[in-house]
Amino acid sequence: MLRGSDVPRTMRAVEAALTKRAARPAAQRPAVTYVVADHEVDPRMARLRNMADIRIEFHSGSARPIVGGAVRMAKRVMRRGLRWYVQPIMDQQTRFNHAVLDVVDQLRLAQEQHTDEHAAGDLPG
Repeated sequence: MLRGSDVPRTMRAVEAALTKRAARPAAQRPAVTYVVADHEVDPRMARLRNMADIRIEFHSGSARPIVGGAVRMAKRVMRRGLRWYVQPIMDQQTRFNHAVLDVVDQLRLAQEQHTDEHAAGDLPG
């Protein structure tokens, strides 16, 4: 994967990704920060990588006119009260999601290499 890559460019991409991650509030930071070089971006994989991060912190909302504030507060209290239990599970699931996507990406690259070899006549059949 790193063969023929531009190390300074890759390190700048790593630095940018970590800076972007550090700018988020601690509760909203993804468990895994995935960095991909510009020339390797597959929009489908990028979309899947974004969906692989499970976030447990998000805006609480309620459109109820009178009790909306109390509903929002109750949601916030419940979410914060259960964070200690849910966060490790979600971090583990996020790491698993990214590991699966890594394998899918490796399989995609191997399949592309196999297709290229077959088209070049290096493989029988």
